Amino acid sequence: MLDRKVKFFKALGDETRLTILSYLLEHSYCACDFSSLTKKDQTTVSKHLKILVEAGILKYERQGRNIIYSVKNGEIEDLLLSLGIRDVKPCCDRQQVSGVCCAEIENKLQDKKGESEQ
Repeated sequence: MLDRKVKFFKALGDETRLTILSYLLEHSYCACDFSSLTKKDQTTVSKHLKILVEAGILKYERQGRNIIYSVKNGEIEDLLLSLGIRDVKPCCDRQQVSGVCCAEIENKLQDKKGESEQ
């Protein structure tokens, strides 16, 4: 039991895997889609997907030549959502913070800085 929990949390300890999960919390994806979404090569993506499946976080099914990945079940999905994983999706080659693009936050900070200087 403890070994499964360790494997689960270790699987969450990687930026690429968290990015993959953030997309999968929206809907299922073909393995081939993750290269462009994560900006990683297919071999690297496959290794990350394998880790997530072995940790009991993801499931997959073959559809012809494609392998479609999704979150294993509703319980895992709820847990991932409660951990805020949906909000780690990259935007503008940076990370989102609380669902807001970091560039938007930086722009707001610059606007406030400009107002205070006037």
